[in-house]
Amino acid sequence: MKGLFANISNTWVKTVGVYIILILALVRFLIYPLQAAVKDKRDAFADQQETCLLKSRLLQQAQQSRDSGTVQNLDKVRASLYPRETRASEIQADILATASKYAEEKGLTVLGFEMPELITGKKISEVPVMLKVSGSAKSFVELLKSIQENKKALAVKAMEISINSQSMTFSVSVSAFRMEV
Repeated sequence: MKGLFANISNTWVKTVGVYIILILALVRFLIYPLQAAVKDKRDAFADQQETCLLKSRLLQQAQQSRDSGTVQNLDKVRASLYPRETRASEIQADILATASKYAEEKGLTVLGFEMPELITGKKISEVPVMLKVSGSAKSFVELLKSIQENKKALAVKAMEISINSQSMTFSVSVSAFRMEV
């Protein structure tokens, strides 16, 4: 009897031992990698949460500054915008004439222009003009300064510079703004 129980318990111990080894192998190969993935996800979540908190603080600050930063001199702002009654083509012609005059004063050659479609907004519309000039970089920088100092609000939206063996070519997008209210 003693040998029978020893044989049964020995078989039982071997079977239980194999199961324990299988369970430990599963834990090692399945659970540990999952824990590492969970840790990585927690770190990424913490980073995203921190970014979200920073963005919400920045949004609150922007809203506070926007609420407190009302326009002091509304007439001055209105004077720098084109009136609603002015057609987009008239504004584009005015921008083109002004920019061409500044370019010629600075020694630049006007190579061409484009008049893209009006970009409408609820309160303010954007009226763009693409201008292509050639000349020196210093003259082009002076042209940009002249555009910024214009009595009407003009913004340089995009700029491209091409350098040839003989000269430099500049493509610039200048936008004026028209009130819509």
